[in-house]
Amino acid sequence: MLRLIAVVVIAAIAYGGYWFVGRSQIQSGLTDALIEANEGAYDVSFGSLKTRGFPSRFDTTVTDFRVSDPVTGTQWMAPFFQLFALSYRPNEVIAVFPDEQMFTVNGTQITLFTQDMRASGKVRANAALSFRDATITMDNPRFVTENGGTLEMANVLAATRLTPDTAQTYDIFVEAHAIALPDDIRRFVDPGNLQPQILQNLRFDSDVTLTAPLQLNNTNAAAPAFETLSIKEFALTWGEISVTAIGDLSAGPNDALDGSISLSARNWQQALDLAVANGVVNADRRFLVTEILGNLDETPHIPDTLTLTLTIADSNLSLGGLPLGAVPALR
Repeated sequence: MLRLIAVVVIAAIAYGGYWFVGRSQIQSGLTDALIEANEGAYDVSFGSLKTRGFPSRFDTTVTDFRVSDPVTGTQWMAPFFQLFALSYRPNEVIAVFPDEQMFTVNGTQITLFTQDMRASGKVRANAALSFRDATITMDNPRFVTENGGTLEMANVLAATRLTPDTAQTYDIFVEAHAIALPDDIRRFVDPGNLQPQILQNLRFDSDVTLTAPLQLNNTNAAAPAFETLSIKEFALTWGEISVTAIGDLSAGPNDALDGSISLSARNWQQALDLAVANGVVNADRRFLVTEILGNLDETPHIPDTLTLTLTIADSNLSLGGLPLGAVPALR
């Protein structure tokens, strides 16, 4: 019995020592990383950084957090930012954001309000800290500009993971429900109130292949670059109008973009009504545009559905065989 008690006591002391050493490494490592970032291309400041959670967790809270890019003028500010991890699984982290955050983009101040916003991420327990997956969710996010413009959604989910049985291909998924556009954008897109106030759904599902795996402890000077993109699904639903897309894109010689995307629009003539109402298409050219799109339609046998192929060859863009111009090179 005494031997068992001694073993338990020794194990508890050893585990306690592990936790305090781990806490010290996390606090010093994060602090050093923020200081290093501040000495580099970004301006980083914070009020305090503390790790708690003994005995089973590493819960780190950063207060008065501010990150800015002096070159672009972009800035993010939050009263706090939290990272949670189990002490026996430190390579899996949960991040919790405050209900109110502030961004500055192109000189415009934007406040993000959420009922709940959190993210999670996993890396492999190896020296390179190879990326495994990450997810971010937002409940009722509202982006409010300083002049009162508001973009609101019921919820947002964004996720990415290393595609099974691959080394450097990643699944990327984004979905948003019940999207309410800012009033000024709404008045421009739909000045006649032809459409419902709410866009029902936006979904994007794809695979991206990079030139190298994503690693947090990357020893290479160059970051992984884009190689191929496979769009498995893009879908936008607004009232009776829906737009979908699938396709594949790749980086060609000299970083030129190549590939094709198949676009399909259901009830597309309602979308044309919007284009006429907001002045994108002149009313006296509506018949001509309708005839051109009808002749380009790849699925004329499907009523109210328009299908076109967007082709990119050596960064030259064309739609249904009609040249539209050049797109910028990838890098």
